[in-house]
Amino acid sequence: MKKKGSLTNIPFQVFSYILVLIFLLIYLFPLFFSFNTSIKTAQDYVTNPAGLTRSWAFSNYIVAWQRASFDKYILNSVLYTVVCTVASLVLSMFIAFPIARKYVPFSNFWYYLFLCGLFLPSGAIPLFQIILNIGLYNTKIGYMLIMTGVNATSVFFFTGYLRSLPRDLDEAASIDGCGYMRYMFTCVMPLAKPAVVSMGLLTMIGIWNDIVSSTIYLTSESNYTITRGLFVFTGQYQNDWTLMAAALFIVAAPLIIAYLFGQRYIVDGIMAGGVKG
Repeated sequence: MKKKGSLTNIPFQVFSYILVLIFLLIYLFPLFFSFNTSIKTAQDYVTNPAGLTRSWAFSNYIVAWQRASFDKYILNSVLYTVVCTVASLVLSMFIAFPIARKYVPFSNFWYYLFLCGLFLPSGAIPLFQIILNIGLYNTKIGYMLIMTGVNATSVFFFTGYLRSLPRDLDEAASIDGCGYMRYMFTCVMPLAKPAVVSMGLLTMIGIWNDIVSSTIYLTSESNYTITRGLFVFTGQYQNDWTLMAAALFIVAAPLIIAYLFGQRYIVDGIMAGGVKG
């Protein structure tokens, strides 16, 4: 009977693997196409834009790094990404925890209020006016304040995950005299590591790849983010696609590395945060 059951599951397993393979190819094809473009010479690209490269011009990466002045901007992006990601995660966690535990009045109301925030626009014009009036326009601090805003997605995600943690921990910490701040940083956040890493990666990607807000709020070259360097490859009549593709891979490299190190937490965090919410 077991052998018969296992045999009947073979077609379903084969179909599942084929489906996964198809989706994998769909996601990897743009990445492969961009890499193929990044190692072409300009002449090779003009001759056959969609064909496989015959030139293997890895020097495009060196030229793209120098022309985009990434060495000037990368430290700014690292500063913005680290500070804003950490601040956003801490703020979101401190908002989500009392809502998840129902330690605040009308916790369900606040939960659904943040849920409604998922469908609201960013409010760029009011934010611009506020930053301009308080004198933080075109400053690193002003830009980080804009990018550190509490994300409704983070609050919604953390609330769902924190509901899966036993309330007995709160009572035990209270009996032992553990303060609220200490309890959050030494108990709650370590236990919520999958959720923190998952949302941290998503937040980091949004901040590192930001190009709209950096264009609006930063006008001095000393404050530019790494994505602003991509503008040098665009012209009024022609774009340098091979160097732009190489520059895109340079910009995406830190995110790819971060994802490879944190991928084992992502599935656990998303499953727990989605199912328990």
